[in-house]
Amino acid sequence: MYFFVVRRRSHGAALSSEQLRQQTPIRADVHIGEHQSELLGRVSTQAWVFSPAPGADVIPRLHDAKITGMAQQGMNISGVEEIDGVLYAQSWWCRVDS
Repeated sequence: MYFFVVRRRSHGAALSSEQLRQQTPIRADVHIGEHQSELLGRVSTQAWVFSPAPGADVIPRLHDAKITGMAQQGMNISGVEEIDGVLYAQSWWCRVDS
């Protein structure tokens, strides 16, 4: 399903309201599913931005992802992302693309 996605953290630290307003949302086909996670060494619910082109993820995928809030026009997905071998908390605000 297509959403406008805003990443709400940088290296695990929550962005301020001002920083969030300055973010340019990316239009993304967001998928969520249970898959084997090589990073965690087990099955994990993952959220990712689908791209039909081969290669790296558009933004780091969320491992142990869960929907932590939902309303009429969007949802918040939280989990952990891997950047340079380190796991950081991350949340995506996903606003409906209408």
